[in-house]
Parts: sequence; structure tokens; C-alpha cells
Amino acid sequence: MKKLLITKQAGIVLLCAVIASACSDQTATTNSNAEASSTASVQSTAAASSTKAASTDLIQKVEYADDDKYTDWSSSNPTEIKLNGTGASINGSGAEVKESTVSITAAGTYVVSGKLDNGQIAIDVKDKGTVRLVLNGAEIYNNSTSAIFVEEAGKTIISLQEGTNNLVSDGKTYVYPDASTDEPNSAIFSKDDLTINGAGKLVVQGNYNNGITSKDKLKITGGTLDIHAIDDALMGRDLVAVQEGSMTIEAGGHGIKTTKDTEGSEGYIDIAGGSFNINSGEDALHSSGGLHINGGDMHINAGDDGINAEVSIAIAGGTIDIAKSNEGIEAPTVVISDGKTSVVSSDDGVNISSGDAEAAGGGGPAGPGGNQSGAASSNKLTISGGNLTVDSKGDGLDSNGSIAMTGGTVIVNGPTENGNGPLDYDGTFVMTGGFLVAAGSSGMAQATSEQSTQPGVLMTYSKAQQAGAMVHLEDSDGNTVLTFTPPKSYQSLFVSSPTIKKDASYTLSSGGTSTGSQVNGLYDGGKYQGGTKVVDFTTSSVITWLSESGVTAARSGMGGPGGNRGQGGGRGGMPPAGGGEPPQKTQ
Repeated sequence: MKKLLITKQAGIVLLCAVIASACSDQTATTNSNAEASSTASVQSTAAASSTKAASTDLIQKVEYADDDKYTDWSSSNPTEIKLNGTGASINGSGAEVKESTVSITAAGTYVVSGKLDNGQIAIDVKDKGTVRLVLNGAEIYNNSTSAIFVEEAGKTIISLQEGTNNLVSDGKTYVYPDASTDEPNSAIFSKDDLTINGAGKLVVQGNYNNGITSKDKLKITGGTLDIHAIDDALMGRDLVAVQEGSMTIEAGGHGIKTTKDTEGSEGYIDIAGGSFNINSGEDALHSSGGLHINGGDMHINAGDDGINAEVSIAIAGGTIDIAKSNEGIEAPTVVISDGKTSVVSSDDGVNISSGDAEAAGGGGPAGPGGNQSGAASSNKLTISGGNLTVDSKGDGLDSNGSIAMTGGTVIVNGPTENGNGPLDYDGTFVMTGGFLVAAGSSGMAQATSEQSTQPGVLMTYSKAQQAGAMVHLEDSDGNTVLTFTPPKSYQSLFVSSPTIKKDASYTLSSGGTSTGSQVNGLYDGGKYQGGTKVVDFTTSSVITWLSESGVTAARSGMGGPGGNRGQGGGRGGMPPAGGGEPPQKTQ
């Protein structure tokens, strides 16, 4: 199912250029391993090379200054702020206390300890200097506004002293000077750049709205953060970047979010490392522009999307476990080049959507040589490496545009109902390398496109197979192509592998056992035995369409030759077993 997003064409072009550069070497290697044709390999390499120079200029590189990571404060002649319940004592310059408010008005290092029952650390440095606020066993509560508020500073660095526990909490209601004022609105609020580092722990209780907000750039390079927020947990207008640290997030809204939506300079999320446990009522990660993950260990339970960006998503490393989501990964452009990603979704696993084509009432998919009127040609899912596992109730891989796969391993356990399919694309799905297996319902099942250079087989069963029923594919010499146990019932299964050849003989079996090692239902090595032969067949084209009786013709409108895209939102295809009209695909 498709959900409308805002199209950001400039950002899409930027990511496409970036990814071509990042993945050019891997694409060439994967194509070689997959024994793709030399022509396809040359074309792929040439396409990547042509955009490499441009991508170097366009990529949004996140830079960290030395003071973003530096945490030593003992030699910097710090000002000591000792909180004492209703006020504070100050030893040093640059800060003063008035009633329960500690005001910092000069650049420098300030070390805070003790407890403030109902007060605030307020930073207002007019000359835009850098303020380092060291939390050294501090508890700061405020009943009516932010506990830490940066009105103005060049940059504020909150350093968490190693071995200390710190807490910042705001009230459930805020008192503003007038009706037109709506900020600050979070327990820690900064109008300028904010960095959090160190080796201590910080608990943030955002009882009014957000947990930590920067109206500019928010960077995290260390520390243990435990954030509870009524709405968004971590929010940066221009940037949220995490290099290291450990984060536990409980958010009523988004877990991590950027908000700037100026076309061409949208907000950006960059995850290079750290560990994350995110429970959100909305998206776990939501970027108003691009989103880049190349490291870290992420565990997500989301009320809406696991990872969502309005322009682009690039996954180039790390471990991502989306255990609960509506749609797992969603953006107009998604590129997966490395890492280990697992998605469980109540709707689509990976959804490529920009909004324009869907709002215009686009139709079903086009086969090779078919029309693509209404398909958003700039929307694209590209997979060149890594491991992706999808368990979806909606479409497994869903592109309102096209899909390209040159490497990596993808396992799709798609829907059991015929209104969706394991694979769903409106343009083409060109596969030149990698390994793909997709199991699910048959009513909307698609194979990869005939333009692919790596062969594939789509098996459609006359009736649904039981969950856990092993399927085994081997060649005439007894070499295993696939041993797989889908965890849900399935009536179609598509597999594309470098070991599948044209004009070769194969046997598909069901049931039995394997002594190989198993990950996500896919077996590696070992011996298969005890199964029942379903069908023998010989591949004669790039895509072989198969049933229990043998090779069949490709289905019109489902990726076969000459299939025309439907009109008015429907999607053509073969009726499910038992006859009747084909189910209508909702957008």
C-alpha cells in the first residue's frame, strides 16, 4: 500500500549521485561474482563513474570539531556551579544566580553538580562563543519551562562526566510570556548548535513536549542517554548526527527527527555509530530531507514507520532491527549498500513513494515493453550489498517507480492475502547480481523484469503452502540453489541467484529436512533429504514462470513481456486459484 510523501526532486538527485559513487566498486565486484554479462558490468561501472565526481561535491558530509568529542575540563579553569535545591553557589566567572535561575553569559566551561528542584540553567552568550556545560552528578527540574535553555551561543556542549548519573526534567505545562510564544518546548532546548558527549549517563524527561531540541544542529558523540518524551525525543532542525553513544528512547511522537523543509537544504539525519533502543508512537526515525545510516546497532518498535525520510534513505552499514512498524522503511529513494537490516511491518516492508504519481491515480505495474504512465520514474529502490530481511503483511518490496539489485542478500516473507504481493513495482525491477527470495501470496505476485541479466524463477502453487514447509531447488547435478522455510503460509515463491542459469534443468521439491545452518529461514550448506518432488523444469529465458505442471507463460501485467500498466488505480494480473476476479490493489 502506498502512503503519500512530499516529493523533493533535488534531494533525490543528490542521493542518486552519492550512492553511485559509494557503490561503484561493490557493484562491479558483485556483478562479477554473479557472473552477469560483461556488457551489463561495463554499463554499470560506466554509469557509476559518470556521476562519481559530481557526488563528491553534492554529498552532505557531517563534520565534527575537536571540541565535539573533547571532554576533559579539569585544565580549562572551569566555573563551578553547585546546585542546592532552591538556588546555587558559583565559584568562578561568567555565571550568576537569581532566585532559582542560573544564567551563563560568557563563553567557557561550567561544571554543574547537585540538585535544583524548580529552576533553570539559562545560557545567553551574545558574542556567539562556545559554552561547555559539564553535568557532574546534576539533577535539574523545572515545573513550567525548559530545565536547560540556550537562548544564544555559538555552540553549547553538554559533557556527561564519566561515572555520574544526571537528570533533566521539565513540567507538564509551560508558562509563556504571551499567546504568540511557543518555545522553548522541551526539557533541553537550544536555539543554536548543541552537542552532547562524554561517558556519563543522562536521563531526560520531556513531560511537556519534546526531550532534547536544537533549532540548528544536534550532534551526539558519546554518553548514555535515557530519553522519555511526550512527543519527539531528539529533534534537530537542520541536523541530527550520532557518532557514538547509547540511547534508550520512549517517545509519544517521533524518536529522532529533523524539521527543516527548505527545498535543496532539508534537514538531515546521520547515524555513524552508537546503540539505539527506540519505542515511538510515530516514526522511530523521521527526516524532513535525507537520512544516512552507516553504523550503529538499532532496535526499533514504531507506531508508524520504522525509518522515514521525505527525500532519501541510504543504508551503508550497521545493524537495524525494526521489530514493529506500519511501514518499515519509506522514502522516494532508498539505497541499501551494506549492513544488516531486518523489518517487520503491518503494511509494506520497504515502500518507495513520493506522492505525485499516487495522488494522480497511477495504476498497475508495467512489464518489459509496456507503458509506465503514472509511474514516478525518479522513485527507486537500489540494493547493491548487505542483508535485508522483510516480514510484511503488506507488500514486501514496494516501489512506485523502479527497483535495481546488483548485490546483497534479500529475504522477503510477504503477505498471506492476495491484495498485496511480496514484490510490487510500477516500472522495472532489473536484477544483475545478488540473491533474492520472496515468498507470499500469489494474487499480486511479480518476478523481476526481463531486462535483468541474472535469471530468476517464479513458482505459483495451486494452493497455499503451510508455514514452515521447506522448499528446495537444485540443479540437475544435485547442487543446491535454494533451501528455504518461509515462516508464514505462501502460494508464490520467487528466487533469483547467481547459480541459476538459462537453458539448464532444475528440480523443485517440498518438505524434507536439511543439515545446513539456518538464518531467517534460509539454509546454507548441509545436506537436503526426504523431500517430495514438485516439478522438474528447464529454464529457457531470464525469468521462468512455473507451476506444478511445469513452465507456464508469463502473466500479463505482472512483469511479463508487453504487459501494459493498468489505468485508474487497479493492477492487472492472474486471478487467484479457484477463479474469480483478480483482487484490486489499493494504493
